Amino acid sequence: MKINIILLLITFTLFGCNQKSNANENTGKSGTTENIKEIFALTDYQQDFEKMTEILVKNHPQPYAFISEDSLKKLINLQYDKITDSTTIGEFLWICKSVVTAINCGHTNIMLPAKFGRVSKSLLFPIKAKYVNSRLYIVDAKNNSDKVSEGDEILKINGVDVETLQKEIFQHLPSDGFNETVKHESTNLYFYWFSSMFFDFPTSYTVTVKQNGNMEEIKLEEAVNLEAKKTFLDDCENQLCFDMNQESSTAIITIRSFGYYGKKRFPIFESFVDSCFYQIKENKIQNLIIDLRNNTGGDPFCGSYLLQHLANKSFTYFHKDIKRYSDLKKTIQPSSNGFKNKPYILINGLCFSTTGHFCSLVKENNLGIFVGDETAGTYTCNDFSKNFTLKNTKLTLRVARQICKTTASNLTNEHGIIPDYYVIPNIDNILNNTDTVLNYTLKLIEKE
Repeated sequence: MKINIILLLITFTLFGCNQKSNANENTGKSGTTENIKEIFALTDYQQDFEKMTEILVKNHPQPYAFISEDSLKKLINLQYDKITDSTTIGEFLWICKSVVTAINCGHTNIMLPAKFGRVSKSLLFPIKAKYVNSRLYIVDAKNNSDKVSEGDEILKINGVDVETLQKEIFQHLPSDGFNETVKHESTNLYFYWFSSMFFDFPTSYTVTVKQNGNMEEIKLEEAVNLEAKKTFLDDCENQLCFDMNQESSTAIITIRSFGYYGKKRFPIFESFVDSCFYQIKENKIQNLIIDLRNNTGGDPFCGSYLLQHLANKSFTYFHKDIKRYSDLKKTIQPSSNGFKNKPYILINGLCFSTTGHFCSLVKENNLGIFVGDETAGTYTCNDFSKNFTLKNTKLTLRVARQICKTTASNLTNEHGIIPDYYVIPNIDNILNNTDTVLNYTLKLIEKE
């Protein structure tokens, strides 16, 4: 099980087409140029919107878990009335997303089809910016470095204050329950896309920024390069990394993905875990850090296998009511090569799906100490998703169809796993690429 938003973001980050849009020429019919400013017939939009809501309610296992049926119907009617004969495909997607997001399921989303993947960079917000405590800062000025600087605070974009903008973006991003950490992380990762989407991909951007205590209004140059700078979270290029310091008797296992499915891939993960814990045992390592930040999920067998190396007694991974994974509904024994002390587990708002499941069992059984920010996932989620293509606009509606939950049912389904130590980086930490969460954890180990 893997976070749906990653699929959404992959679709959105393919850009570079220099073709200019012309809404009057793009009717949405076969053979015409297709781009984000395309306008379809009103009846096409209306038919697709109605079909989307029908598929969503019919196929999702619990569409009213976090919103009442009456409230969802009111929202559907409200959004339907926003569709006009001048609505672009970008605006239509934004309208649809507000409905799909309202059921609060991180594995359910609506996305652009591949044919709209190449959005002109001239329509995207041209600098990298991140929210820190609801304040928006420039973290990479790109080709606008002669006008703005890293660390400048953005107050408004095209006349809209950044708090309003953040609130609107959040209402269009999927998450499990009432979790907002994943919305925060996703907004920061892809602010250039979501802010552009909010403004329906304008041809220019003007920002009001605070520079040296003064407010300046600046028109930004078009984007040239929107690639993100690498950070310490990118250091583990192969997703599975191990580091050991015998002097401090500390080992760090980094797992950026549990996505090792099937007979060919799972042995890679299994071998990695075996190797890590063998070295830990051979070197009598006393302190273990497991870094799961940005791990959006994957194969539950990976989560279970890692848990075997932390468990101090037998356990059952999945609840008996789920329809698949019969082996994970049986009693599982701890590994003889497991770690005897409590590890520190680093988490953030992109720890979702299988990662949330794994963390829920660690939390429920008091097997580790969590450091960082609330996870995106918890003991339960909905998955076994299916893609549906809307007939006219070809938007892809992805709907989860089954409930997947672990045996850690004493936890809430409204929020993720709460850390024992909240550690949130400030803007200086971000600009200096300082790993505040890891540094904090190492200091905890020093104290002990």
